[in-house]
Amino acid sequence: MDAKELFREGQGFFVEGKYGESIASFSKAIEAGEKTEIAFLSRGVAYFRLEQFDKAAQDFNIVIDLNSGNFRAYFYRGITYMTREDYEKAIKDFDNTIKIKPDYGAAFFARGTAYAQIGNEYEAQRSIQSAVSCSQASMQWVTDHYGMFRTQFDQAMALMPGESDFSDDRNERIKNLKKHFEEDK
Repeated sequence: MDAKELFREGQGFFVEGKYGESIASFSKAIEAGEKTEIAFLSRGVAYFRLEQFDKAAQDFNIVIDLNSGNFRAYFYRGITYMTREDYEKAIKDFDNTIKIKPDYGAAFFARGTAYAQIGNEYEAQRSIQSAVSCSQASMQWVTDHYGMFRTQFDQAMALMPGESDFSDDRNERIKNLKKHFEEDK
């Protein structure tokens, strides 16, 4: 098979949820000369699905080196940073995503979730409100594809005025958020 056929094979495996096989095909395609953004991005997402976050981040870095305007690479790398609880780096990547694609509601939603994780309620609220204005569908897409964030999303939403069951005391709310995050681990 030539590089393009190997890449298409990898896409087929990916769609079928056979991420290990897709990684093998994408890797062979890359070795055969398919050193494109989409090949590295696709393999990175497959690594992410298998929770091989370091390898995923490496591929997203390559995509950004190839094209610093690829908003998906920043977004996925930001999601990868979220899994590592590296929220500051995640926020920077979501900022880059939004700079490149200002109407990408999923990036606002993910950024709001990251801000909530570090206790920055004001920025969490602003980002979540921007996400809502961009698209309800974007938020649902993120929670559907990255279900691990559902709890964090609910906690971020609890920071919104009128949405909170938490105490009015900010420190108490942060303490409760941290407790919830520990329970999720």
